[in-house]
Amino acid sequence: AVLRRVHLERRRVAELELATRYGDVMVRADGFVDATGDAALVWQAGLECQEPAEGVIYGSQMMVIENFDDAHRPTRDEVSARLRDRGEHYGLTRRDGFAMDLPGGRTAIVNMTHIENPLDPFAASRKGIEGKEQADCALNFLKAEFPEAFGATRVRAYGLPGMRQTRWIVGCHHLTVDEVRRGVKFEDAIARTAWPLEQHHHAEGYVWEPFAEDHLHYVPFGSLTPPDADNLVAAGRAIDGDATALSSVRVMGPCIAMGAAAAHALDLAGEGSVHQIDRTALNARIRANIED
Repeated sequence: AVLRRVHLERRRVAELELATRYGDVMVRADGFVDATGDAALVWQAGLECQEPAEGVIYGSQMMVIENFDDAHRPTRDEVSARLRDRGEHYGLTRRDGFAMDLPGGRTAIVNMTHIENPLDPFAASRKGIEGKEQADCALNFLKAEFPEAFGATRVRAYGLPGMRQTRWIVGCHHLTVDEVRRGVKFEDAIARTAWPLEQHHHAEGYVWEPFAEDHLHYVPFGSLTPPDADNLVAAGRAIDGDATALSSVRVMGPCIAMGAAAAHALDLAGEGSVHQIDRTALNARIRANIED
């Protein structure tokens, strides 16, 4: 299904228009969660959104390869060092990455690419093709540089283009990297994580900033809620924050917790507003996601 139109009436999303291969579909509900990743629902509702101020945030084109010989697998450091020295020879843009074997078989996941993630449909299609070409270059690199482990490998499947950050909402709270580094525990916290800052702002590599072993940082409910809608909550990589802060909260664990919080908040709101729910009741429902 493709979201074509969002009807916003008196601060409430009333209806979605979707196109499917079986015909058009209209969806009405008391509440909606925008888990599109690109804030598509919020954006098509005409509510305020934002895009990276720092420039491109690169995604990845991953692939699954087969006939991998785990007995001769090089270390991740060995692969990264060889990429830095020899990657240009194989036409690779990104100079780091890894091939991670899957348990119980002769398959591995390869993540050695950086691709742009434009929101224009034609540009996105072109980048999807370029991403597969980069993935092919990565496999050529592995086969030639580490033949004992990868000499017989071939592509089993290309993944969909991996998107890290494209467009996200303007919410009631803008999560900052300073709040992440300081581990601020918000009164309306709905998720916690210790994932490092993982910035993919340049094509050749990325910045990995881990925290101390006892560090935790939190996601506030305000970052999930557009201020001008009463029955709409965002979850996942489209919540409000600066790009560096989002790099540490848009991974799977916090995204699962955001989805749970969004569902409970809408349930508590009913026909009312998510901005006026009983926070004590919400905290009781999601306590395992914010407390030990």
